[in-house]
Amino acid sequence: MSSFNNFASTWGKKLEEISTTMSQKAGEISTNLPAMAQSTQRMVQERLGQVTDISQLPQEYLELEKKIDSLKLINQHFLQITSIYENESYDYPKFIRDSVNDLSKTVTTKVTDLSRATSTTEAQNIIMAPGPVKDPKTLNYALSKVALTSSELINKSSNALTPEETQVSSVLLDFSNLQTQVAQARIQQDTMIKTKFNKRLRETLEHDIERAEKARKEVSNKRLQYDVARTNLMNAKPEKEASLRVQMESLEDQFAQVTEHATIVMQEVLANSEFLTDLQTLVKAQLSYFEMSSKLLTNFLDNTQFPDPTTSASAAIGSTPAASATPTTTAETTPAQDNSPIQLDADDDELED
Repeated sequence: MSSFNNFASTWGKKLEEISTTMSQKAGEISTNLPAMAQSTQRMVQERLGQVTDISQLPQEYLELEKKIDSLKLINQHFLQITSIYENESYDYPKFIRDSVNDLSKTVTTKVTDLSRATSTTEAQNIIMAPGPVKDPKTLNYALSKVALTSSELINKSSNALTPEETQVSSVLLDFSNLQTQVAQARIQQDTMIKTKFNKRLRETLEHDIERAEKARKEVSNKRLQYDVARTNLMNAKPEKEASLRVQMESLEDQFAQVTEHATIVMQEVLANSEFLTDLQTLVKAQLSYFEMSSKLLTNFLDNTQFPDPTTSASAAIGSTPAASATPTTTAETTPAQDNSPIQLDADDDELED
């Protein structure tokens, strides 16, 4: 019983504390409500052009606001574009269908394995087992995969491949390896842009720009409150002038202080901006990728024996050698061929079937 009484007493005290706190908060809201309502009304009137007596901010402050807005837009606009590097398959839209097919195969495999499970533990292990490691869904990896598959198809097409088929299979295999290396270089580029350039832009927006905007918002609020106080003083009755003047002067000081603080904050944000350094990081990542790709592609072309496009013979899958490189002649063949255009009559017997 004593334990219950102690609990009831403690709970009662907590309820009293909560009630007291809520009463205090309600009183604060009630006190601030008229001022908040006046500020809101003043802001609406200014936007509608109904009020022209608006306190002017220093020109330096206004210039800093423009620069902060420009910096914000630059970061936002770049991120709208460079965030594409965070989407692995930005150069391979077909990945959606491939992903669905891969998911279907994985689910089918797990269902089949589960049907063979002989215990709960074995079934749980099958469910929790990670899926097969897949190549990133990028265009270069897709090219690598299709080249490798094509090379394997040629090797399986016959027990005795022709020299041409062997060459095509070998080149496809080399091309597959080339595209894998290009794909890896692209992934490295994307990772660098994502973890360096994009990250820095987001930090600038979420911390520096946000800090400046918070300071500017405080300036706007204090300016509204000060202008409301000025208007109230102008329209005050004589018996209230003294108290309203004190209120106005206090808000004037606060307005000046927050304006000075916001000016300093915006100056710091602009001074600490390293956008060009961040942009250099983006360019370096791209340069590394393009240089690596160019080197790999050049080496592949230089070290691969391709057929001469000027000759009639070309490497073809399943092709058979021609019977003779020189056309046969008959007794009726004219030894010296006339290269002038041959004029055919529409009624010529040779055109009849």
